[in-house]
Amino acid sequence: MITLIIDISGAHLPAVSMELAALALRLNKTETSGIMAVVYGKEAALGARRFAEASGVDTLGLVCDPEAHPAADMATALRAMLPAQGLRHLLLPHTPWSMEVAPVLAVGLGLPTVPCMTGYDTETATFFRNAGSGTSLLHVKAPAGGVITLQAGALSPAPDADVPGRVTVRPLAVAPGPVRIRSTSAREKGNADLSGARVVVSVGRGIGSQENLSLFRRFAEALPGAATGCSRPLVDMGWMPYPCQVGITGTAITADLYIALGISGSTQHLAGIPRGTTVISVNRDPGAAIHAVSDLIVEADLFPFMEATLALLATK
Repeated sequence: MITLIIDISGAHLPAVSMELAALALRLNKTETSGIMAVVYGKEAALGARRFAEASGVDTLGLVCDPEAHPAADMATALRAMLPAQGLRHLLLPHTPWSMEVAPVLAVGLGLPTVPCMTGYDTETATFFRNAGSGTSLLHVKAPAGGVITLQAGALSPAPDADVPGRVTVRPLAVAPGPVRIRSTSAREKGNADLSGARVVVSVGRGIGSQENLSLFRRFAEALPGAATGCSRPLVDMGWMPYPCQVGITGTAITADLYIALGISGSTQHLAGIPRGTTVISVNRDPGAAIHAVSDLIVEADLFPFMEATLALLATK
């Protein structure tokens, strides 16, 4: 049995959902029998129907409020809804949430965790993930199965199914564990959804100070439909909200174009950029790691570059 676990926020399934379906079909040799999906969240009933129609996979919708429970308690509740035996692969999107949930599920199922996969070779039954700042591929074998997290944008989505899968909907009871959530607060989300944006403009420590972010925002707003992102240090310093963070501990983007402004390019950051994305890096340091994965390198001071580009765009 191959099972997909998908969380739904609002009325929309995450874009990676059909990529998970594509991976499941590869693992199961294109057959939907032997594959099941679990969609959970406040709108799980709607999400389960949409996923079953698109994928043809039998889908269980679990209605709950994930934000009201710690990730470990959610994982325990989800584990109780999975088959007691015969589960070979458990597939999840690679997100900060899955990094908390996947190990708990793996321990409960007695399976290894295989995180941040970017590909799968059917002939050799080998998973791949980026290594060496995105310049190499790590080959991973899991002959007995595993709990797999898939980086968004790594695979082409599965084609729409001719016949919808069956849908079952029920509430998910989450038993309280030793951790309690005392309070929650809304956080700024930026100007677009990073995971679904076709163009992402990101900024790093090269911006110098928080006051200089106004120029960066003007630059991003001048590019129609662009989402704003950043590297982790800016989130850690409180300059940018966490949903803007690109990388292995933030969001894995699926953009066609990624413009990196003043970003050095740590391994963790580069893991959030898929191989098929066109990367433009602007950094005056010729040794910046991000240059190694860039299609266009601009070795220039950041502020003159942004100001000159804004002036050029204003004349169009």
